[in-house]
Amino acid sequence: MSIFPFLDNVDEFTSNEELPIAREWAWDFESNDFKLNNGKLFIVEGLEAVKIWTFKALRTDRFKHTVYSWEYGSEINSLIGSGFTSAAIESEVKRMIGEALMNSAYIVGIDNLIVTSDGDSLNISFSLDTVYGNTEVSV
Repeated sequence: MSIFPFLDNVDEFTSNEELPIAREWAWDFESNDFKLNNGKLFIVEGLEAVKIWTFKALRTDRFKHTVYSWEYGSEINSLIGSGFTSAAIESEVKRMIGEALMNSAYIVGIDNLIVTSDGDSLNISFSLDTVYGNTEVSV
């Protein structure tokens, strides 16, 4: 057991067991809705599934929805209109993204984080390093 509470599950992620293939319902990031194939939902796997999970985890308010565990989601929306300096917002976003994403066994790291604030909105983009390879994420 770790002295750091957010690292309690490290053993779970470093076991010799093989990870199941990541699967998510296909998502259209531009329309912010499910993708359909012949009018039906469909499932994607691997890198695309991890990207969808990441997008949804960052867009879901942590602690707000009882259907999700307290480990799922982020607190990024709390920064909008906070009055913090750009440097403070960027620092907090890095921390919050780490807390929201790094508990996934499929995510290895986050690089090239860019945070811009425009009044009442935050634009965040970064490179996501996963067990399936790298992808770009924008939220």
